[in-house]
Amino acid sequence: MRVRHVKKVLATMRSPRCPAHNGNTAAAAPVLNQGECLEQLLEAFADIADRDDIHQAAERLARVQDWINREAEKAGADPIFAGLRLAS
Repeated sequence: MRVRHVKKVLATMRSPRCPAHNGNTAAAAPVLNQGECLEQLLEAFADIADRDDIHQAAERLARVQDWINREAEKAGADPIFAGLRLAS
């Protein structure tokens, strides 16, 4: 499998950004598109590998899972996919 090299450099914050760490009780914004989904996956990896912040990684992955569920529901409503069953 070949991996594409991403030429975009993402800025990262080294301080914890998880509401459990900083007292922020506002809900994180939902992932809106595939690009944001992939960015959240990469950031979750960095949370675990570089920042040792499992709580932030879990929050990011929950947002990704919500996006996947929304997209699966949309696909399920699309007549082109009527014959397919989505895994649950």
